Amino acid sequence: MSDTAEQKPEEDVRQTEITGLLPVLSQLDKTAAELEQLTVAGKEVTTGQIAAYEMEAAHARHLVNAAGVTTQEITDAEQQHRSDGNPGFTGRALDHATHTRHFQPTPSNPTPDREHEQDIDL
Repeated sequence: MSDTAEQKPEEDVRQTEITGLLPVLSQLDKTAAELEQLTVAGKEVTTGQIAAYEMEAAHARHLVNAAGVTTQEITDAEQQHRSDGNPGFTGRALDHATHTRHFQPTPSNPTPDREHEQDIDL
């Protein structure tokens, strides 16, 4: 058996491992984009949304570190599997995984009836 034949299965396993990271990175990119859009628009950002983002970032960071992949390997995999997310999602997601943003929850808008409601002593 030649060295090339032995390396091929190892390369396939490596590519499969890298490709397996793409859905996690795609979801992190989508979650981060949603939070950024809500923040810019001044809309409600809940603690649940922030917790989901932070958990996704930590999960992605753990998987990337455990796999020992480089940014270039992930970027190459993205280009081979374009349908997994918006173009450039791996770079943005890796940035969020390594430099997690600190979003602040915003209070929900009170309903107009409750805003002006007062207790009346009779």
